[in-house]
Amino acid sequence: MVAALAGDVVRAQSTAPPRALLPIEFPNSAEYGWMAKPVHASRVLDDLTQPANWKFSGAGTISFPETPRLGDMRALRVEMQLHRPPNLPERMRLPAVNLRRAVANEDWSGYNRIVIWIKPDFAGVPVLPLQLVMHNAGAVKVPDRYGREGTHFVTLAQQGWQQIIWEIEPLARDRVTLFEIGYFVNRMIANPDDHVAFEVGRIELQKVDTDVHTGWSVGAGKFAFSHSGYQVESRKSAIANGLAGTHFDVVRVGDIAFGETMLRKPIQQITTATGTHQQLDFSELTAAGRYVLRAGAHISKPFVVSDTAWLPSIYKSLNFYYGNRCGFDVPGVHGIDHLDWFATLGDKRLTMSGGWHDAGDLSQGVINTGEGSYAMFALAERLAAQGQHPVLVDRLIEEASWGLDWVLRVRFGGGYRVGFGAHNFWSNNIAGDGDDRFVEAKNNPNANYIAAAAGAIAARVLRTRDPARATEALRIARDDWAHAIVGIEGPSTWHTPAFAASRMELAGIGITASIELWHATHEAQYRDKAVELARIVMASQQVARVGSTMPLSGFFYTGPDRDTIFHQFHRAADQAPVVALTQLIDALPHHVDWMSWYATVVRYAEYQKQSSRVTAPYEVLPAYVYRLADSVQVPDSGGRYLESRKEYAEQVRAGTAMGDGWYLRTFPVWFQRRGNYGVLLSQAKGLSAASRMRGDREGLELATRQAEWVVGRNPFSQSTMYGEGYDWAQQYSVSSGDMVGTLPVGMQSRGTSDLPYYPSQNMYVYKEVWVHSNNRWLWLMEDLLPRYTLAAAANTFAFTSNTAPNGDVTLRLTLSGSGVRRISLRVDNLKLRVPNQATQSITLRTNEPITLTWTARRERPDAPWVAVVAEEGGVRRADQYGH
Repeated sequence: MVAALAGDVVRAQSTAPPRALLPIEFPNSAEYGWMAKPVHASRVLDDLTQPANWKFSGAGTISFPETPRLGDMRALRVEMQLHRPPNLPERMRLPAVNLRRAVANEDWSGYNRIVIWIKPDFAGVPVLPLQLVMHNAGAVKVPDRYGREGTHFVTLAQQGWQQIIWEIEPLARDRVTLFEIGYFVNRMIANPDDHVAFEVGRIELQKVDTDVHTGWSVGAGKFAFSHSGYQVESRKSAIANGLAGTHFDVVRVGDIAFGETMLRKPIQQITTATGTHQQLDFSELTAAGRYVLRAGAHISKPFVVSDTAWLPSIYKSLNFYYGNRCGFDVPGVHGIDHLDWFATLGDKRLTMSGGWHDAGDLSQGVINTGEGSYAMFALAERLAAQGQHPVLVDRLIEEASWGLDWVLRVRFGGGYRVGFGAHNFWSNNIAGDGDDRFVEAKNNPNANYIAAAAGAIAARVLRTRDPARATEALRIARDDWAHAIVGIEGPSTWHTPAFAASRMELAGIGITASIELWHATHEAQYRDKAVELARIVMASQQVARVGSTMPLSGFFYTGPDRDTIFHQFHRAADQAPVVALTQLIDALPHHVDWMSWYATVVRYAEYQKQSSRVTAPYEVLPAYVYRLADSVQVPDSGGRYLESRKEYAEQVRAGTAMGDGWYLRTFPVWFQRRGNYGVLLSQAKGLSAASRMRGDREGLELATRQAEWVVGRNPFSQSTMYGEGYDWAQQYSVSSGDMVGTLPVGMQSRGTSDLPYYPSQNMYVYKEVWVHSNNRWLWLMEDLLPRYTLAAAANTFAFTSNTAPNGDVTLRLTLSGSGVRRISLRVDNLKLRVPNQATQSITLRTNEPITLTWTARRERPDAPWVAVVAEEGGVRRADQYGH
């Protein structure tokens, strides 16, 4: 039984005709800068005049052309043997080759980069990716045990000779034994006109001044700043190292020449847990414009100050989604694709084509496509409600609808969906031959909740734009939800263990789906399920402080039994419980559990604010709290994701000691699968949602620091969004090639350390492009892009607290205005001295502020307290937190 896709493809393309991808501005790239570096020393590793130096294997032939290239350069040429009907191997594999150049235990320590001339020659595939591998047999082995360190991918999209540069500074190279060049054709069955070949020219070792790749210190004379810029009213700072002089200037610039100096301030020398840094704070600058930082002879690259500073990154992210569409003719990338990839359930099958490819490979599933659609609809809805950026709203809804089409179509009855399907080559779109692929549908509650949330928010956003689509989306969302609430999250329903959800995390995802359906229908069953699931989230939080030297509370466990701390190391949904509770708080302001929800959110947000101090002045959110005792729970037999208990414990100890066996790590405990944007941006979304709900300017600023870290305010002074800002480097995108707007899996730490590590080598998974990272980026922008509107309320509704030596807590509210007001105070872990004063009616007169005072005692001395005061009707609200 086959479901046809052709009609869906035609409909989608007719509403969104193919457009060109955004151009890549190569002069802003890291590769451009590497080419301009002065070379201090060099030697030719191989001039390609000795064919005996090379060993070849694989599906192809090798030759050494007699005609020189580029003047007098010699070369070797590889012609790939492609699979073509009817002569196909019984067990089909992707055609691959390997070139090996032996090296006699050479010491390359005097050099720090490899430079190679390469000429690709291909048709029928979007790009030609080459894998470069350096082998070292010294005390430190390269590649490492995971095959990551010492391997570098180069994705070639342009024909003709190109110079490839690989900085190998982080790698041991005292006894180099082998250098490899490998390639696989990312197509199983070739079309008649397809061909693939490449030539390798001169290979050199060079010595240059390399980029910073490890640790917290910025390179000498460089500026770590937000390449996307800064919003007008936000905090603005940069971090530097090795700047001469005592002051810095902020200079307005035009397209060509320097303009006026807008601000001059002292360079602050600060010492934190991450070391000694120079900090340049220019928060006073509120005039919109384009600027540079100048300190002596050192000048930063330009940045903007604007309330739309984040806007380009959103458009660029959407460019990545567009280029990563499956089943769509993307100019310059691919035509309509994967029509012969099927989701199956018994004898039923549906084509998987559609939505967005998952990553550097071509995988797909409702986990990422559903979350991407939800994030786009959420951002579009908020911007539309504020009357902002109508062109962007339309573009968000267009792209979200592309993902929604896939969510609505690729499903079977009874809750069976494909949460994730792996795929890693371009198929020929002909069903019934050897390159067809099949994925078994499963009944997974996580996948169904995600699909239900996407369908429910789409029903609301599309109600007037596309009523028929909105009705269909709501109908399917109802069905997905009905199966999710009775589904079982476990190995039998997982598509990959990396996508498994804990009971607490699943409850948060379920709350969002439920409350979205309640908004769409106002049916009590959805509201009641959200409230029920919220109790799981609240019971899973660490309320009491732990750690004697750095006490923290507010983080989560995997469930109400609280025997395992909630940790992720790859894909993450850390935002799920926090975002869910903020949605409940907004939706049900009079519910009996409202204060408990609110206190849970506040405790988590304050935990993030306190823990971020260990990474000052970057203020990047640490990953998780760990207990050394938990290492005994790690399987000691290794496996795909974890290694030994000893290595787990070593990583835990490398974090910041909190006392009593508790540790706080900046990066997750992880092994072969590294890269932290899934965790970091999920946590940033949780913080931004909590801060927006609370009206907490400080929390929103901290959430902004996370976005700034991604786009340049990091020790490497590098934007990690391809095409946004400066010094972005090629990422692992071996199937579709480089696209403006891609985000990688994220920065990593090296070995057992807890230090940032982001070398120039391009390797999965940490530099692999990933829809998940962009999903979280767009969802974070829902809270960061709109202008701040918090200051005015704070001036007329000031809530403060004070704790006396005897432990009494005094709460004061000063407010102004006119007319009768009803004020309510709600508390958590506090007992009011006079309980009947929690709600009061007062009469305000113009220009006559009134102060209300409450006195309370903390009930649990080992836990924080939270107090919320609100004006009836929800016009004004403020909270206080006592650690």
